[in-house]
Amino acid sequence: AASRAAPRGLHTDGEVDEWIARQRAAGTLDVQVVPLDALQDWGTEPGSGNLVHRTGRFFSVLGLDVQQRTGLREIPWDQPIIEQPEVGILGVLAKRIGGVLHFCLQAKEEPGNIGAVQLSPTVQATFSNYTRAHRGAEPPFLALFTAPAPESVVFARLQTEDGSRFLHKSNRNMVVLVGDEVPDEVPGPFLWLTLRQIAQLLRRDNLVNACARSVLSALALPLSLPGGRGPAAGPGAGGADIRETLQWLDDIRAGVHLRVKRIGLNELDEWERDVKGYFSHHEGRYFRLVGLRVSSEHREVRRWDQPIIENAARGIIGLLVRHGAGGLECLLQARPEPGNRPAVQVGPTVQFTPGNYCANPKLPRPFLLEEFSQPGRFPLLLETLQAEEGARFFRECHTHRVLMLPPGTELEPPRGYRWVPEAHLRFLLHLGEQVNSCARSIVGCLL
Repeated sequence: AASRAAPRGLHTDGEVDEWIARQRAAGTLDVQVVPLDALQDWGTEPGSGNLVHRTGRFFSVLGLDVQQRTGLREIPWDQPIIEQPEVGILGVLAKRIGGVLHFCLQAKEEPGNIGAVQLSPTVQATFSNYTRAHRGAEPPFLALFTAPAPESVVFARLQTEDGSRFLHKSNRNMVVLVGDEVPDEVPGPFLWLTLRQIAQLLRRDNLVNACARSVLSALALPLSLPGGRGPAAGPGAGGADIRETLQWLDDIRAGVHLRVKRIGLNELDEWERDVKGYFSHHEGRYFRLVGLRVSSEHREVRRWDQPIIENAARGIIGLLVRHGAGGLECLLQARPEPGNRPAVQVGPTVQFTPGNYCANPKLPRPFLLEEFSQPGRFPLLLETLQAEEGARFFRECHTHRVLMLPPGTELEPPRGYRWVPEAHLRFLLHLGEQVNSCARSIVGCLL
């Protein structure tokens, strides 16, 4: 709380802005889009057509055949998906400086970033990266997260990645408290910031990356929004029982049957290599796979090629909130995603790309699509553009909107939705692998 309210930190806000400008000016990333067949060290697996690295490490892209049945409705589809069967580390260092908690973020170049350099966790590394499968340098501060002292761990939970793009992929989200073993003046691409300063940076478009927002979601609750009665004291505050929220989630999971089968890219019915050498949906919807040729003087490896996902259009991630009897409540959905384990997790009120629903009979229209596409019915509390993770997604960002339900307004959510007290949401975040990546992204923005 003191870090969120601190009038200044180790560095003034002006110094933080100057540091960001210097990091961006020093960027050396060069990115070229190339056909998939032109990628060095990547190839098409015989028979399946899957994209794989010559070492068998890092990640691969395969096909997925999905049958989702909820009640009497069945939705079949197929798609490419990233498989990366390893757990990465998304770790943020925390330190008391001048009696106030500061958090260390890193200015990191990623090939898919908007603006090249964005603010990431102190350590953002896949298992292949930090075990040096690329023969590059070890990430700084890594040992503080791989073998932390138990008393130094503020938060450490496995959290899933985007379950519509990754198959069974989780990262360990961590916050670790350190002392004088890490100096106040850290190397050039790192900086200590208070939570107030990070909150201000989150208001800027495409600056704080998705991995950092995921970790910060664990620190964002309880919230303090205008007109409220104050935060609920715990999971049962205000008369709400956490068991009811858990039962709702379990009931939805029991009623959603999701059959997921790995197949080859060559077996996909709705996807194909296009004339540019990319892998695309035949209607131009959703996303496509493209190749990148990358060089940078600031990365562990100076040159590499890789496939990456390019989204067809900007999406919307939205959260509707209201003031309830025990404090703030969020309207959340129990959302199935084929790559998540468990398949149904708690998602934001909405997460959709509007163009995917135009003249598309396969997809039911999302609840509150119009309200979040053209805000006006409910007061707008927050709107910002936030980028997706730039190592696997190419210049992708989504509009994040938080709307407030006015007092006395009647709204009947469908069965898969529930008003959840923020104390319950905090509990689910700390369980791990219960709150999906989009919900963590927008909760992080509410810091």
